Amino acid sequence: MDASQQEVQVIKETITGVTALQAESWTRMRNAWPLLIGLVVFGFALWFIHRELAHFHVHQILRQIAAIPVQTIALAVAATASSYLALTLFDWLALTWIGHRFTYRRIALASFTSYTLAHNVGFGMLSGGAVRYKLYGSWGLSVADIAKVIAFVTLTTALGMSTILGVAAIGEGKRLMELVSMPGWFGPIFGIIVLLLPLTWLALASFKVGNLTWRKYEVSVPHVPIAAGQILISIVDNGFAALTLYVLLPDSIGFGLLGFLGLFVVANTIGIISHVPGGVGVFDATILLAVPSDASGATVAALVAYRVIYYLVPLAISCLLIAAHTMGRPSRTMLARTLPLAPSLFAVLVFVSGLILLISGVTPVIKARADWLLHIVPLGVIEVSHFLGSLMGVALLLIADGLRRRLDGAWLLACGFLSAGIVFSLLKGVDFEEALGLGITLVALLPCRRAFNRKARLFALTPAPGWLLASAAALAGCLWLGFFAYQRVEYADDLWWSFVLHGDAPRFLRASVGAVIAFLIVCLYTVLRPAPVSVLLPEETDLPQVENVIQHAEGASTSACLALLGDKRFLFSPSGRSFIMFGVQGHSWIAMGEPVGLQEEQQDLIWSFMEICHQHAGRPAFYQVTPDTMPVLAEVGLAFQKLGEQAYVSLPQFDLQGPGRAKLRQTWNRGQRLPLAFEVVAKADVPAITDELKRISDQWLRGKNAREKGFSLGRFNVDYICRFPVAILRLEGRIIAFANLWASSDHSELSVDLMRQVDDAPNGVMEYLFIALILWGREQGYAEFDLGMAPMAGLDGRASAPMLSRAGALIYRHAEHFYNFQGLRAYKEKFSPEWRSRYLAARPGIEMTRMLGDTTLLVSGGVKGLITR
Repeated sequence: MDASQQEVQVIKETITGVTALQAESWTRMRNAWPLLIGLVVFGFALWFIHRELAHFHVHQILRQIAAIPVQTIALAVAATASSYLALTLFDWLALTWIGHRFTYRRIALASFTSYTLAHNVGFGMLSGGAVRYKLYGSWGLSVADIAKVIAFVTLTTALGMSTILGVAAIGEGKRLMELVSMPGWFGPIFGIIVLLLPLTWLALASFKVGNLTWRKYEVSVPHVPIAAGQILISIVDNGFAALTLYVLLPDSIGFGLLGFLGLFVVANTIGIISHVPGGVGVFDATILLAVPSDASGATVAALVAYRVIYYLVPLAISCLLIAAHTMGRPSRTMLARTLPLAPSLFAVLVFVSGLILLISGVTPVIKARADWLLHIVPLGVIEVSHFLGSLMGVALLLIADGLRRRLDGAWLLACGFLSAGIVFSLLKGVDFEEALGLGITLVALLPCRRAFNRKARLFALTPAPGWLLASAAALAGCLWLGFFAYQRVEYADDLWWSFVLHGDAPRFLRASVGAVIAFLIVCLYTVLRPAPVSVLLPEETDLPQVENVIQHAEGASTSACLALLGDKRFLFSPSGRSFIMFGVQGHSWIAMGEPVGLQEEQQDLIWSFMEICHQHAGRPAFYQVTPDTMPVLAEVGLAFQKLGEQAYVSLPQFDLQGPGRAKLRQTWNRGQRLPLAFEVVAKADVPAITDELKRISDQWLRGKNAREKGFSLGRFNVDYICRFPVAILRLEGRIIAFANLWASSDHSELSVDLMRQVDDAPNGVMEYLFIALILWGREQGYAEFDLGMAPMAGLDGRASAPMLSRAGALIYRHAEHFYNFQGLRAYKEKFSPEWRSRYLAARPGIEMTRMLGDTTLLVSGGVKGLITR
């Protein structure tokens, strides 16, 4: 096969890969469906619960909750503690398996906070995974190891649940099969089928198969002790979680402990699949479906108590633990471990606090307390407190998203609304239970001020659309509860204007209308507000300011010098000491690298960039990011695709001695004999040689039949070139090659941008220039020399890898007639560099594919530039 045939074959393979990639990406568009499906399932669950409880009155259920014995509550609390203790062993076992050792105290903190968040929010791999990303990343675990831990604990949960369900189906198959209208004899068969998962896992572990690949998935199988430990601790966890609810349920549910364990696993699985946060309504409806109708009231009471004990109390404890760690004068290490957890946890806890206020506002007050209260405060105060308490509930639902985004204004308002909610709870009916819950949230939130350090104006606190949708579902659920509570009250127009002590239904109507109107106002403002223009266009950019930020940046890569190209837009921090540079291609807003400037402002800038993209209907992405930034980018909802690997040469350790440097010595000695004269021209002296440099650059472009690029690659522009020192090679007094230098102000890194030579330059000139630069950089005291990236190097080309990685690996192997990627890496290997991964961060699914294409267009200067290279 000649070269032209090979090129045609490569094009065919690439087109085939892209077609398959597009097909896979379209299947991933289901990312938007879970939320919609969850809303539909949640609505159906409410309808079913309403039907089951139609013959009950809310007072009956409240009395049954109050009638739960203290010893039963204590037993449920003990079972909950045992379950969460078992959950900490999930992480301990996972870290043991991948070879990392941490103290149990640290592991317990990560596990407990991860699971309290995952249980209440749902989407355990995402919500709990984000917490693990933050903590384990700060403890030195790589991205790959954190992913292994998350996959391990997820599989551990599945192994335990399938074991319990399988055993329950064999032992109590007839009872379980009745729930789905299946014959009783099918129960043992179903149980055996389900048990195949843990049994197969143990068999694979005993045969030491190592890695197991199926389609695009790859699973590493541990040894038998680890595999058996997974199943055992998961059984313990699920068993105690089920026991928490089982002891609260009435004896008349018709299930023994084994049968109930199976029912619990089924209900939990349905709740997880529904994508409803915490399985609220869905899990409960499944349990209600299985119990006799005459036990429905007591079952609902048990479910409410279970939600409080197993979900809300651990969440509050997590927040109190974080608050305790931040009080006094904690060490930097302690703050680094705990403060990143606060925004997500407090967002959920404050949301729940708002829900408590709304539920309190739609349910009847206790008569004896109301009678006592009337002797202390006027009726008007009670009426106003009830109305304002519901408004505070809506406000807390909405402001919780600001806490998630770490906004300082959200923290301030949340503290104020919680304080007001406590007062209104007491003034509307002496609801000290609600006041206590809000008080715990407030006490935990107050010491965590440092976790909410993003400056925000009042009108920047509007929640994201997804949060609005969750708030709408919560508000709808509370309205349903109110109509259920007063279903026996006949509607009349004068209810709206009835102001009496025991007028709970009129107060519910007024508070509901007020809450809905307040919510709709926020929604309308969010939709209709003008998008602020907070970014600088290239022609508006103050490049001296950009240059000043680069000079004083903390830990910035030399690639920050790309900001001086003049082809990017900028988002500056409020202090003006940090920025994100980005380009816009269609609806894609693509940041080049990571924020440049102060480390303490990096996270805020990323959040601000995401918010501005949302305001302008843009699709956000970060191009060529390092693993260090991945936890923050994961927190804002981005996924990652490896682009290649960057080569770094340690300058203090570099020399030309030894057998591994033989070819480099030959190049160096040959250049010395010519002789080639190396010189670094200071920035101030570069204008004097720009005409000669431009002739070399134009000649080089014509010889390569190429155009100037941009965005992630420098281009020859006189203003741009004059901003840097330039390394040149002379032969007999004539400049034959040059490279402009990027250097960090702290001497941590040195690299080159443009490297160009004349057509008649001797062979090996560029390699000689590289060697000369590395030796010069070592003499100047620089720590590392950046040789640049080998695109698509290190990508996984196995059948089990994601399609994007397979397509990249295909091009890396076979596209040498277009871009010699393999040769590029092999060339750089001469210098024995350390290879560091670089990633594209974007929304998962089809957006990742789109971002790769749009970034290519940005770099190439459009379709024409892409075609003409």
